[in-house]
Amino acid sequence: MATVMFDKPHLVSTDETAEQAALYCLGDFSPEASKRYEEHLSSCAPCRAEVEQWSAVIAELALADSGDVPSKARTDFLTRVREEKAKGRHWARLSSVIITPQLSSRPVREKNRGQVSAALDQLAIRLSGIEQELLDAVVRAALELCDAGTAGFSVLYDEEQVFRWDALAGALAGAKGGTTPRTWSPCGTTLDLGTPQLFSNPSRCFEYFADAPQQIFEGLVVPVYVGRKPLGTLWVASHDDRKFDKEDLQVLQTFADFCGTAVGIMRGRHAKQDSDAK
Repeated sequence: MATVMFDKPHLVSTDETAEQAALYCLGDFSPEASKRYEEHLSSCAPCRAEVEQWSAVIAELALADSGDVPSKARTDFLTRVREEKAKGRHWARLSSVIITPQLSSRPVREKNRGQVSAALDQLAIRLSGIEQELLDAVVRAALELCDAGTAGFSVLYDEEQVFRWDALAGALAGAKGGTTPRTWSPCGTTLDLGTPQLFSNPSRCFEYFADAPQQIFEGLVVPVYVGRKPLGTLWVASHDDRKFDKEDLQVLQTFADFCGTAVGIMRGRHAKQDSDAK
């Protein structure tokens, strides 16, 4: 159990105050510590603001039939928070760039189910081909149907602890093959939390994006699994004032589900071919 370390109100937020707010929202305080922290909140505006931010993020992660964050996501989340803090990173900024709850309140653009179905039909044709061609086709379809500036598929390479942009379309297509860290990236955060996430101006938290040829205004990231194993993430980004909505999320989720199933089939077929050839 975490302990409360504060007495006097704070003038500004710090990494330490943000960590305490996150741990409080995740239920890591004992009843006595929670009471002391709540007394502190009554007179500390910066800490109250941080609790509101973390509460909004965590509420979006809650199970449909429970008030608890899924245990693995919670464990991974806390582990990463503590590791990044120990490395001196500005992990506390994470709460300011995750705006996933806004998806529930934004106006939804017209549904394009016919276009999505047609795109899936075209993607299905590629099941007899190679994996890279499928990923390239998926990101092109996501780029068009989400009216995005860039669409990408970031494949997780566990041994290297990186995500590699193995498929890109749009404004950042020239960055294909680039990597982001598994432990400190929008893709890593999304896999840790286990649900799609919406990021606003992610370079405020993930500083390496500041050097991108096109700045990212919003990024919508969806985890992709082959069975229970994470393959990576499918994502779209805007470089202007384009804001994503629940329809964009539905499109991405549909493509992500298809992609996970398709890659599983393709890899299974190749494994059988290799086995038969021995």
